[in-house]
Amino acid sequence: MRYVLGVLFLAVLLSPMVLRWAVGVSDQKALPKDVLTLVIVTPHSEAIRREFREAFSKYYQEKFGKAVTIDYRVYGGASEIKNVLGALRETTYKANGTYDIDLAWGGGDATFDVDLKPFLEGLALDPEFVKQVYPSPKLGGLKLYEESNPPLWYGTELSGFGIVFNRQVLKYLGVEPPARWEDLTDPRYAGWVVLADPTRSSSARTAFMGVVEHTMAVAEEQGRGADRGWAEGMGLIRQIASNVRDFNDGSGAIPALVSSGDVAAAMTIDFYARSQIQFVGEDRLGYVEPANSTVITPDPIGLLQGAPHRELAKQFVEFVLSEQGQQLWDAKVGTKDGPRLVSLRRTPIRQSVFKDMSDLADPVDPFAHVTSFNTSRARTATFSILEVMIQVSCIDVLNDLRATRAAILSSTHAAELDAKLAVFPFDQKEALRRLDEYRKVSPVEKLVLIRKWTSEFRDEYRALRDEAQK
Repeated sequence: MRYVLGVLFLAVLLSPMVLRWAVGVSDQKALPKDVLTLVIVTPHSEAIRREFREAFSKYYQEKFGKAVTIDYRVYGGASEIKNVLGALRETTYKANGTYDIDLAWGGGDATFDVDLKPFLEGLALDPEFVKQVYPSPKLGGLKLYEESNPPLWYGTELSGFGIVFNRQVLKYLGVEPPARWEDLTDPRYAGWVVLADPTRSSSARTAFMGVVEHTMAVAEEQGRGADRGWAEGMGLIRQIASNVRDFNDGSGAIPALVSSGDVAAAMTIDFYARSQIQFVGEDRLGYVEPANSTVITPDPIGLLQGAPHRELAKQFVEFVLSEQGQQLWDAKVGTKDGPRLVSLRRTPIRQSVFKDMSDLADPVDPFAHVTSFNTSRARTATFSILEVMIQVSCIDVLNDLRATRAAILSSTHAAELDAKLAVFPFDQKEALRRLDEYRKVSPVEKLVLIRKWTSEFRDEYRALRDEAQK
């Protein structure tokens, strides 16, 4: 009986947390019954949610004469959204044919193409409207909306990835501002770099995939092949990780850590860096996107299967893609169609917005100045296993990795051993084989595989340390 009471006590104690996980954190207060409510699941920041809620409510009242608001269900990242929707599929959706959510918004195109695709349904917009928003369906090889008929998602803004750095800390360390991903492998950065955890942050996973894809593209050009390039890209990531102080749960807080001086540099999304620079000034903080070495990605929005407010959801998507909605992304505070409280510092995806950039906080036309390389889905086939590979080779063995790099660099044959660390012990073909194996097993068996792969990297690092001591 004592154990039964204990179980019941735990159930009561934990039930609010379970419910919070299942439905997300709603930021909407109680409203009158006659107010239309659109439900959106998103990882977007409070500033974005607030500005678009207020702007859409005002627009809808003026156009349709009805009060409307948005109930955002907020999660820390798109990976968490995937897990929540997967759980709801077996409960709410199975029972009622709906997730009780209308739209998923934010998280990167690869996340929508891979993780969220099973939960989406196509949303048809007027073809002429789509052509106005996207005169060309691609930018530098990157698709701006999904290619199904009708599309499963539409890109709402563009994001790039780069390096944010603290100028004062770099002077203290005696290093020049970074310009390439490889610069973060400099031993002088040891303990002065922070990275986001790709198992918790979809944007971090996209950024790491971009690093790997770039090395694959270079390897192809130089005749070494994409598979070898994949191994070199993963090796580059673990060399950078050897300098990491820790892996942060989310991407949003990283520029603030760099700004505070806790770390010297970090990989980040452009708008997070720009917003922090706007707050503290360029004399303290800098940001660079490695030339021809980063990817630009769209931030999608998509209709969930069984959406309870389908027409309202469509109207919101149209608003976000309209001239008015697109201005919200980067217009200065107080300008026409600009944000009310703070500039969001994100790049609009609608090309016509850049005809007049006088009101933009960041007047750079991505369609006129493409600095990224052409992305290719053939080179991002390991996206679904990438976070696991980084987990087992870097995150779960971070102390081993740090000790191994330190031993290598103090060795009399440091160059030879560091070159070994700079190449993963297997290539893309083996990674894809492991992805296939990982997909086929149960959750418990996945944990067994992760433990096995982690042990393999511990053994590799131990062998490198032994070599370094000879």
